[in-house]
Amino acid sequence: MTTGVQIGTVEDEGAARPVLVLAGGVCFLDEAVPGAPPDVRGLIAGWDQWGDEVLAVAGSAASGRALLPAGQMSWLAPLTPQKVLCVGSNYHDHVAEMDGPAGVTSRPAPFPYSFLKPVTALTGSGQPVARPSYGHKLDWEIELAAVIGDPAAATGPDPLAAVFGYTILNDLSLRDFIPFPHVLGLDAVVSKGFDGAAPTGPWITLAADVPDPQALGLQLSVNGEVMQDSSTAQMIFDVAAVISHYARVLSLAPGDLIATGTPAGVGAARPDGGRFLTPGDEITARIDGLGTLTTTIDPPAADEPLPTTIEVTP
Repeated sequence: MTTGVQIGTVEDEGAARPVLVLAGGVCFLDEAVPGAPPDVRGLIAGWDQWGDEVLAVAGSAASGRALLPAGQMSWLAPLTPQKVLCVGSNYHDHVAEMDGPAGVTSRPAPFPYSFLKPVTALTGSGQPVARPSYGHKLDWEIELAAVIGDPAAATGPDPLAAVFGYTILNDLSLRDFIPFPHVLGLDAVVSKGFDGAAPTGPWITLAADVPDPQALGLQLSVNGEVMQDSSTAQMIFDVAAVISHYARVLSLAPGDLIATGTPAGVGAARPDGGRFLTPGDEITARIDGLGTLTTTIDPPAADEPLPTTIEVTP
């Protein structure tokens, strides 16, 4: 049974406010459900208490509730999680493309390759992201992101029961530093952790409205030109396997985001030497049923390469 509701966060008079996205527009959560938690993470943690009221709002939306146009909202990231877990090289088609022009050698993996993004990397749909000042090869990566609802279910027979909902995440990656010229290899903080490196949203679609997360089309365009066009069926480790894996490694919490990897079509893999984002570019990322995430690239504040050596004073 579908719910007809999606949940997000907008900026309103300088403050972050949760909203419900309904068929005809948007309403503020605190007005639709008086007394509800003041943020989306709190709503997810308290879903047993508040969920029925939220769904009732969706059911009564056609009865004359005043709604605001979604296109007029200033969207923030849908929520501020405790952590953002990311999976790398998790699509068969992406692994194949990186085995060529990108110069990356692939081999079978026993479990997902992982890294973290800080919450300061999150930004909302329609918000600009400045290209980092220390690099030039900024790449795009559309990803399906799962939002954890019930962490206890992640270790059970059906790990998907742990999912509250799904959203879109663009794993912006600075390829100048993948691999970073360092004996230890990838530096995920430098290449993927900068401010704005994880545009997310525009909202969360409840898991009940995504009957099969392995049957979703993903498409990403830059300035209207399609770059990525694939399906979550291409995942090497499916969403359930990824959640189960992380639940064994660390404690998941309500609201945690798990980005599940990107399909083929990244800029670094193009046979013409790579195509990368420049100031003024607009990225449009769509996943079936989840909406459209848009991002524009701003110029860096300055062009300041990282030093090749750092002097340390004893």
